[in-house]
Amino acid sequence: MKPIRRSRVASLIREEISRILQFDLKDPRIGFVTILAIEPTIDLKECKVFVSVMGSESQQRTSLRGLEAARGKIQSLLTSRVRLRETPILRFILDDSVQRTLEIEEKIRIAREADELAAQERESRSLEEDGQDHSSSTEIPTPDQD
Repeated sequence: MKPIRRSRVASLIREEISRILQFDLKDPRIGFVTILAIEPTIDLKECKVFVSVMGSESQQRTSLRGLEAARGKIQSLLTSRVRLRETPILRFILDDSVQRTLEIEEKIRIAREADELAAQERESRSLEEDGQDHSSSTEIPTPDQD
């Protein structure tokens, strides 16, 4: 299959699964789920569905179990909405890249704050040293008495 067609089919499947999760499924286990990417196989018989779930690890596991339990319903609704020869078998995979990104951003923010604080301390120390050097080296000249 041509890569362009495969990417269009993946995009269509992603949109439809997102709509199904948003409007058609009422499973309380499925929390705030975002479909990040779809990776169909070359023959379109299977699709990896990468999802992100906001919440704690237990909420993420619960949502993933809810998605697995609703997989048959999602596939049947997908069959009625997307016209393909065969409906791909969906495999939901938890993608924690969003969570890792947030953790990395937090570490960068903390490091920046520490760096700014260290720069301020260095600057204040250099100003103090400059102030002491000028006061000791500056002498008031006295008029010569001959």
